[in-house]
Amino acid sequence: MKINSIRFKTSIFYSGILLAILGLFSVYLYATIHHILYQEVRQGLALKAGQIDAFIDAYADIATKDNLMNDYLSASDENAAPKWIINHLWEQDSKSLGLNNDYFRILSPRGRVRLRSDNMTNNIESIFAPQFPVHADQITFNHFQMNNSLYYGISYPFRFSNRNSFVLQLATPVDSVQQILSQSVLFMALGIVSILLITVFMGSFLTRRILKPVSEVTLTANNISQKNLHLRIPHEKLDHEMEELVNSFNRMIDRLEGSFAHINDFSSHVAHELKTPLAIIKTEMELALSKDNPPQEDKRVMKIALGEIDRLVRTIKDLLLLAKLEYKLNIFKMDEVEIIDFLRDIHQHSQILAEEKNINIELKLPDYPVFLDGDTVHLRRIFFNLLHNAIKFTPTNGSIEILAQVQDKQVVIRIKDTGIGIADTDKPHIFEKFFRVQRPDHEDVGGSGLGLCMAKTVARSHGGDITFESQLNKGTTFIVTLPITHLQRVFTQI
Repeated sequence: MKINSIRFKTSIFYSGILLAILGLFSVYLYATIHHILYQEVRQGLALKAGQIDAFIDAYADIATKDNLMNDYLSASDENAAPKWIINHLWEQDSKSLGLNNDYFRILSPRGRVRLRSDNMTNNIESIFAPQFPVHADQITFNHFQMNNSLYYGISYPFRFSNRNSFVLQLATPVDSVQQILSQSVLFMALGIVSILLITVFMGSFLTRRILKPVSEVTLTANNISQKNLHLRIPHEKLDHEMEELVNSFNRMIDRLEGSFAHINDFSSHVAHELKTPLAIIKTEMELALSKDNPPQEDKRVMKIALGEIDRLVRTIKDLLLLAKLEYKLNIFKMDEVEIIDFLRDIHQHSQILAEEKNINIELKLPDYPVFLDGDTVHLRRIFFNLLHNAIKFTPTNGSIEILAQVQDKQVVIRIKDTGIGIADTDKPHIFEKFFRVQRPDHEDVGGSGLGLCMAKTVARSHGGDITFESQLNKGTTFIVTLPITHLQRVFTQI
């Protein structure tokens, strides 16, 4: 597994999250166990202290013991005569309380020791005493280290025979509690390590399964070339996200396959368009060089060659312009254009082109200015291309109409002719590059076949479009729609 792979990063990421969660849970669990165990220790100490208090109070039920205990606890001298009797009695009672491993002592409110366990030596008491300040009015707990063991103790105030106040101090070892806590830490650490190892293994396995389609995408992408663009990645039984990825990749390959097919067709058309005039020029030049020709023949050959060269230059310019229009939209220089005056200017220039065929061009425009954002140079290219085609395919003495209307924040401009129309088989290809209408009943009018494609590209770059309606032998109407910015209606007051 590589360090910079998604599998590694995913495993580390989720393992880190799991480690943090397990760590926080372990701290919480340890704190809970610690609280519960020491709560039990405190409750046990309080219970033992209460039992000791009860045993001492029980002596009050026996007059002899009561007097002896009173004399002992109230004596000013710790070595008073009743001591051996009390010790004998207490030794028997302390065994029944299970105090063999505990240390305890009973103090007067002034801090004088009145009774202590047999195992509490002077050395031990010197360690024990500082841990428990004498409080005659409240129960307190404390823990301390003694003889390499940890003890937990209680200071417990009580009254004997409801007359005298005393303080019981009792300490019990908690090494077993610490051992339980240490074992809990060990078990939690081992559990965390085990869970992390299992998680890393399972995470790596699941990540490999999840990312399998990505590996297939990589393999397929490496195997795809121009010769096998038909390859696709199967998307059966995939997760939703991976299915979307695979479908997107397959759609991308579809687009690439279509682009390559388009490039191949485009290259074929370009080769054909360039080859034909070059072949004509070559043939005419070879004929001119093969024999001695009069000056008139040489002039004819040069005229034909110049015409074909002009055709080549126009085709190349159109190709370069079309490439810029499709891939460099920033070539447009947008300004505010008043489209009504713009169309009047187009109409005036187009009439000159139509005079040769005696074609009447009628203009119908709104009587108020209409403004839009556009590049006047390329907008002129749209309408001159459409009008030039209309003039070419309209017979002599025909008519053309230019009609502009404002509809739904758009200006709709129709260029309608009475020409030969477009066959149904040709309609899907009208805006394709290098497509030219071929009619056996009409002579070839020439052209590069790029004009309509460029016109549609320019219209779409301006936020509009070009469509058409046509009937064979009845005429064609090209419809240009462009978004307007605002109107300036003129109202005449009568």
